[in-house]
Amino acid sequence: MKCPICVIARQLLFKNIESIVTAKPNTVQTYYSQKVLSRKKSDVSQHLPKSATLLQNDKQATVVLLGTVHFSKQSIEDVSEIVKILNPNGILVELCRQRVSLLELDEKKFLEDAKNFDSKKLKQAVKGQNLVTGMLHAMLLKTYADIAKELGVAPGGEFRRAYHEMQKIPGCKLYLGDRPIQITIARAFQSLSVYELGQVLYHISTSNPKPLDKNNLEKYKDKEFVQSQFEEIIKDVPAFKKIFHVFVDERDKCLAYSLQECVRSVESPRVLGVVGMGHVDGIIKYYGKMKQEDIVPLLLIPPPPIYVPIIRKGLKFTFYFLLFSFFYRIIFG
Repeated sequence: MKCPICVIARQLLFKNIESIVTAKPNTVQTYYSQKVLSRKKSDVSQHLPKSATLLQNDKQATVVLLGTVHFSKQSIEDVSEIVKILNPNGILVELCRQRVSLLELDEKKFLEDAKNFDSKKLKQAVKGQNLVTGMLHAMLLKTYADIAKELGVAPGGEFRRAYHEMQKIPGCKLYLGDRPIQITIARAFQSLSVYELGQVLYHISTSNPKPLDKNNLEKYKDKEFVQSQFEEIIKDVPAFKKIFHVFVDERDKCLAYSLQECVRSVESPRVLGVVGMGHVDGIIKYYGKMKQEDIVPLLLIPPPPIYVPIIRKGLKFTFYFLLFSFFYRIIFG
């Protein structure tokens, strides 16, 4: 008998990876030629771009994993190229329910908003979240806005292309494969001690990141280069190792499991997974090995560290003290 918490957590992930839309066979016309449709499985790997990996290719399924750079125009074109080769009946993207709006993002409007990204828009974006989680989410949003403003490219272009390509293929389904962003941020925050949190916040607020160069974006498709970037950051701020574990390794497991479930739910599966390049090695490592009991703990938010209620009480008493002092000065001069 399954424990209630396992059932709840399982439902949470399955809700997240369910297909959000299916192209209708009777109304959608495809541009794929019979030559592409009848392509032999053995030919698939010979025509894939360098950033793609043939994860599985046997009688059970054909699975292609594409590693992308989120602001790269070439990554967007890579999606279309693989779709023509594979003619998938299932496409999984590195998104969750909370970020599904990226699929129908108005790119022109986003780029205009990015140029005028202010505190008011930031406040609206993190409304309803607690202080520190909201701060971390705000930093992510601000980073996306700054990169978009610098490069003139809206985030998630490869996911939107996958979504649009899916709509051209009769019967094809799109799946959301990532863990909910709120869980990831909460787990990252709660993995840190007070000192480590201070380290991270200080580094983020004082560092002066180098401007991105459009011509060097493709470097991030090099797995060794991506790994060296991670190692350089960890060397400067060791606390980032815990954050990377939550944001990268834990999500690699969730994405690998979601990909397995996607393959299981599609008949005669030809599946394309579209994820950031930083997740490719981890998904290759975990694909086919993940079980439900491995994923359940990764969907739970641990209790807040002991210092959180202490800080809250400290702020509360400080506020009362300042309020009392204010009225004392008014009454007694």
